[in-house]
Amino acid sequence: MPTENALIAHRSVVELHQWIEAVFRGAPDSVAVRERLMGSFHRDFIMVTTGGQTVGLPEVEALFQRLAGARPALNIEIDACETLAHEKSQVVCRYRETHHDGDSVQARWSVAMIEVIDQQPYWRFLQETAIPA
Repeated sequence: MPTENALIAHRSVVELHQWIEAVFRGAPDSVAVRERLMGSFHRDFIMVTTGGQTVGLPEVEALFQRLAGARPALNIEIDACETLAHEKSQVVCRYRETHHDGDSVQARWSVAMIEVIDQQPYWRFLQETAIPA
């Protein structure tokens, strides 16, 4: 049986990608959604991209600002989400993320460390690995 923190982390995986999709598609409320999205990251957030670059929160925020409305056909599918480890407030999840954008399909495996504080999830680390087509 998953712990409450694991359930919160799994829900956060889905919600965060719904928000990313809304921002990239240029949804009418995308500014408010982007604020909610950015509030989901821990101030020390680090991400390793599919290209192997390490970026922090300022670069992630700049990416969301730059790409807001740039991908109106984007659909992000999340599946195969599982808990790899959890201890106290930290949950490590792995999931498959598939981006459908017109005729383009790109998939990746992602591993995220999410800290749950007072039932609020904060993303601390994310590493993405591209799945070859």
